[in-house]
Amino acid sequence: MRKKLLLLFAVTTTCFSLPTSNLPLTNDLINRNNVIEGIMTLVSNKYVPRATIKSFNETKIEEMLRKKAPNLNTMVIDKVLATLTCAKEYNVAHNNILTIIDYSLPSSEKRLWVFDLNSEELLFYTYVSHGIKSGTLLSNYFSNKYDSKASSIGVYTTDQAYYGREGLSLRLDGLDRGFNDNASNRSIVMHGGWYMDENFIKKYGRAGRSWGCPALPVHLTTPIINTIKDNSLFVIYYPSDDWFLKSKFLNCHHFSPLQSSYKLESEEKPPTEQREAVLFAGLSKNNEAIAVMAADHYERIFHTKPPLERMLRRQIENMEYIALSNTEFKSLVSSNDKDSLSFIYFVVPEVKMQRGYYVTEMKIVPLGRIKEVRPHIDSTNITEPVKNYTVDFEEKSSVHLRTTDQFIRWLGL
Repeated sequence: MRKKLLLLFAVTTTCFSLPTSNLPLTNDLINRNNVIEGIMTLVSNKYVPRATIKSFNETKIEEMLRKKAPNLNTMVIDKVLATLTCAKEYNVAHNNILTIIDYSLPSSEKRLWVFDLNSEELLFYTYVSHGIKSGTLLSNYFSNKYDSKASSIGVYTTDQAYYGREGLSLRLDGLDRGFNDNASNRSIVMHGGWYMDENFIKKYGRAGRSWGCPALPVHLTTPIINTIKDNSLFVIYYPSDDWFLKSKFLNCHHFSPLQSSYKLESEEKPPTEQREAVLFAGLSKNNEAIAVMAADHYERIFHTKPPLERMLRRQIENMEYIALSNTEFKSLVSSNDKDSLSFIYFVVPEVKMQRGYYVTEMKIVPLGRIKEVRPHIDSTNITEPVKNYTVDFEEKSSVHLRTTDQFIRWLGL
């Protein structure tokens, strides 16, 4: 029971990144690569001292945005300028750093910009994730609701940085009522994600997805968070008619109380999620393993791109793994291809304590080579698809496989 509770706790938070007590940001928890990166960033002046905006000149800021970020859409620039104007109108204190995300762009493209409004410089331009319920390549659904696993658009200010289960992370304070004001309580934070690496994106055609958090490439997480933390302005854009009409940060010169009465119930329903049945092996009463194959082997055997929807959320020894669908497993069994069956592994989540919080890692169970697979066929209904199997191993005891299409917290990018 204790093991089950630990596992549930470790995987149920929105972005796998619950805030913990504030720890010094410059300590021995930062690995060597981050230290080197931090030194290089300091040399290149990308760590920007906290400062207030010298003066708000809309024309100058617009010129800077267009010049320094030619890929930034005109509509985005217009809304950002409106946000800056309204933030001043409402006396929203913020420093000289401005971060913009454009969720109208696909996750395969860079869509996060960080600017210094005082020096009029573009500091960072990189990839950023959206929530797993917001879409796949493109994001088109956003939510302010708890456990929605979707991104939230609107205007934020940044809060403190801290170390969580995803490493260095940044709290975000949503200021847009009805659009992102639940972000803090939903544990929506900025953090790094291995699935945001440019090589991963080019290999699989899109970035991985978070549970609603804006996740960054790991190598840029430390310099970006240390640049934008502590009260900078953060605008997450999407061409939403509701947001355009009802956000007080886009309508401060003609805003009415009626507009502020935005209700969460008016949100659209999330897109229907179609999940393929995958296979669990019952190893013991409290432990079930899932049948997987390394992504590279999957592509070679099935002659198709590995589906990120069935990729493990954690790598194993820096390799990606795909949970096999019942259809795929059945095809391997039918072909009696022993070589292909030898590439099937069984993995379980393992909860560990790191820096005072629980993290989930994936572990391969050493069952050895598969000797034989025996499908369980219903003799009373032979047309019914096979959903259960017995797997015999050359050295280990047999295991029973069953299919499930239920949501699995550590599966799917």
